[in-house]
Amino acid sequence: MKKYILPDNVNWYRANMHAHSNISDGSFTPDKIKKEYMKMGYSVVAFTDHDILLDHSYLTDENFVALTSSEYTVYAFGTSYPNLYEGEYEDEKALANNEWRRTKAMHLCIYSKDPHNEFQVAADEESLWPQRGKWRNTGKCDGYHRGLTTESVNEAIRRLNEAGFFVQLNHPNWSLMERDDYINLKGLWALEIYNYSNEKLTGSEYCPYIYDDMVRNGMYNLNCTMGDDNHNSSGSLDLCFGGSTFFGATELTYEKIIEAMENGTFYCASGKNPPQIKALYVENNVIKVDCSPATDVFINGYCRGFRHINGEDITHAEFRLRPEDIFFRITVRDKFGNNAHTHYYNAKDFYEEKAEQ
Repeated sequence: MKKYILPDNVNWYRANMHAHSNISDGSFTPDKIKKEYMKMGYSVVAFTDHDILLDHSYLTDENFVALTSSEYTVYAFGTSYPNLYEGEYEDEKALANNEWRRTKAMHLCIYSKDPHNEFQVAADEESLWPQRGKWRNTGKCDGYHRGLTTESVNEAIRRLNEAGFFVQLNHPNWSLMERDDYINLKGLWALEIYNYSNEKLTGSEYCPYIYDDMVRNGMYNLNCTMGDDNHNSSGSLDLCFGGSTFFGATELTYEKIIEAMENGTFYCASGKNPPQIKALYVENNVIKVDCSPATDVFINGYCRGFRHINGEDITHAEFRLRPEDIFFRITVRDKFGNNAHTHYYNAKDFYEEKAEQ
């Protein structure tokens, strides 16, 4: 009997889960972002402007869903690396003027289950983006001041979860995060394991190893996504269309995309023409993967026992599911080095003792 890991009776919709418009520090209007992303086959964009939550449902139609979302920022000025360069460089004044560049941070993408919600939970006047005019939503917040401590961030996540938000941790390397900063977080929905713009600029923001670490330390329900984090500086599209999350849903509506986020009915993939996972199921304790042409297909487990298949133009791969996998995830890699990732699944949900008899 087949047990589908990814459902076979849905449509797949390509999404960018991390985008900035001119409402914060991006160059394009939300309308322009919608237009350019639809040209590239996207059906969903999360408008995650910094520290402002706005209803973009006017952009949603039968071919496109605009997710009501924001990117929350928490900095620790003077508390993270204040003495990192002290005494080592002559131009300490210049370093002081650019303190944020050497200061640890945490960025959280929040996604509202209600498309019309503009009330910012876990936010105060100090944390709101300094918009002017029609975009300013000062006052639409609960007054909570976020600090860069585990306790404060966990309280913010708790408030957001209770108010109907999914919370994602973004680009941990850009944020100068250390293991102690993320390993004890509670209530996260996902980790951004690939941030296209930062990876392209720095080569340091493809981080499935951090995802593995978080899961192996108790975050068993943590998902993973990819996004662009596009700002379109000077009108450029260079840092767009490279980090995608694919949602499986019966129809393209806000409610169905939220349902897919809730149920984990998605995978993520890198590249402007990313590899695709076309089918994923377990049959008689064998994991079966159908995919676009690939050079490698991997299974990573909670414990040591990784397996992989490599070759040219692989479109099908099989791995025997073992109870000792405990949790497992699948990666498909193409000849260009692009990767499609699932999140982790619990082996016991798919393993059948009687199939071994």
